[in-house]
Amino acid sequence: MQIIDAHAHYLNLPNYLENLIEMMDQCHIDMCCLSGLGKIFNCKDNEDVKDAMKKYPNRIIGSYYIRLGQSKIEELEDAYSHGFRMLKTSIPFKPYDHPNFFPMWQKAADYQFPVLFHTGIVTMFQKPQDKYISSWFMHPMRLEPIANKFNKLNLIIAHLGVHWNKDAAELIRMRPNVYADITGEPDGWRIRADKIGLDKWLWWDKAYEKLVFGTDVHYTKIPIILKQDKERINQLQFTNSEKSLFYSKNILKLLGDM
Repeated sequence: MQIIDAHAHYLNLPNYLENLIEMMDQCHIDMCCLSGLGKIFNCKDNEDVKDAMKKYPNRIIGSYYIRLGQSKIEELEDAYSHGFRMLKTSIPFKPYDHPNFFPMWQKAADYQFPVLFHTGIVTMFQKPQDKYISSWFMHPMRLEPIANKFNKLNLIIAHLGVHWNKDAAELIRMRPNVYADITGEPDGWRIRADKIGLDKWLWWDKAYEKLVFGTDVHYTKIPIILKQDKERINQLQFTNSEKSLFYSKNILKLLGDM
């Protein structure tokens, strides 16, 4: 079964890319959507991701990082021209749904970039100079006005909202262009999800059609994430065809069936 990691980061550590590829091989992960979030997150940047795409064209899908209120709309044209296939965003200066950002979302729709949104409380390696970070700016429901206005733009809620799981789940149920991943640290919000039961939030028929697989962890933790997710979807009694949607086909659809 093909596996695509829809949420991976390029950490600023020695030989990280090579170690990531080796771990992907060990875990039978075919490709990953890789983003570089910069020094704030102890990551490489978009230029480094561009180089990674060139070095491993059959393994790395470029996910271009934008910080709303700082990144320029012209960057999306450059990202598209260099082969990036999606966008990743976090820590905006204003709420995700602020009208000032609508031109950015329109341009993303024009280029058919799916957008992966961090939602919930964020952990950073260092605080940005502006120092003002608001989780309320990144609430899953901030995506509702974007999804309504730009119905051809596909949105992905990272971490199923972290601590706003019910809101995130209902949004992906009600809006055809909103999806979610269930990524996160092995000992983070996912522990609570296991105790409560993902089926309490993902209660409707065909909820699997709105989920994408991802890791969002240091490469050494990828086997743990993969093992945990296999156990979760077995508990949800996914069929093999449903598993294939979760592991690869849903994100491939959003990327334009590569």
